Amino acid sequence: MASPTIGARSILVADGWRKRSGDCYTRRLVPGVLGLLALRPVRGLPHQWRLEPYVGLVHERVNGLAAALRGGAQESPYPQDTIRAPLVRLLDGPEAREGDRWLVAAQAPGNNERVFREVAEAAREVGLPWLHKRTGLDAIAYELRDGNGPWRRTPYLTAALWLQGEVDAAEAWLEEVTSQFGRPGPEIPEDLRGLRATSLGTSAPPEGWPRQAFDAFAARLRDGMARHPGGPPDDWHPPPGNSLASGPPRV
Repeated sequence: MASPTIGARSILVADGWRKRSGDCYTRRLVPGVLGLLALRPVRGLPHQWRLEPYVGLVHERVNGLAAALRGGAQESPYPQDTIRAPLVRLLDGPEAREGDRWLVAAQAPGNNERVFREVAEAAREVGLPWLHKRTGLDAIAYELRDGNGPWRRTPYLTAALWLQGEVDAAEAWLEEVTSQFGRPGPEIPEDLRGLRATSLGTSAPPEGWPRQAFDAFAARLRDGMARHPGGPPDDWHPPPGNSLASGPPRV
């Protein structure tokens, strides 16, 4: 059964949002930058969903450059946020969780409307001000360093840095990510040693990068920064000889 979030459409559109695919809505903030509101329904009990809404900022130049550095990206009907923040944390602080705050159900149109209006108000009162303060590249880089963006954030962060001509900072970030490949898993605590089954993690690659895909991305970025240290031209694309493996789709 589909979630009843389609009922939010009239409320959010009246508040200035444009309906996109799925449960996503956008609005223009400044030229080249969109604000994003995603309702993110999570199935709970039968016929009941818990909303975990977040706001995001879609910086078209950063996203386009990140895609080119990855060697191209699969087309998706869903807007890709550059940075994001859960609405509940903007309302109640960094440790806040949604819990059952915004529950919607298949047969509860009256309650659902109340929930949708609460989400619309939160997006208007705290989400939009947060977004408007972060349309610049400095703010985007800050939020990405703090982990407030896609899981595989390195293409977005280094793109934002390169666009500002901060090639040394982009190179330092590449080196930091590279150093994480092959790190050993955590030490087994003394009181757990000798047990038959113990799993404390692995040396999983940073951000889930396959090493070949990361190396191809890093090679494109380094070549581009060497050619254009002050920032890429508007029509920049990796030269054909540097179009290595494109890697997995965006996340």
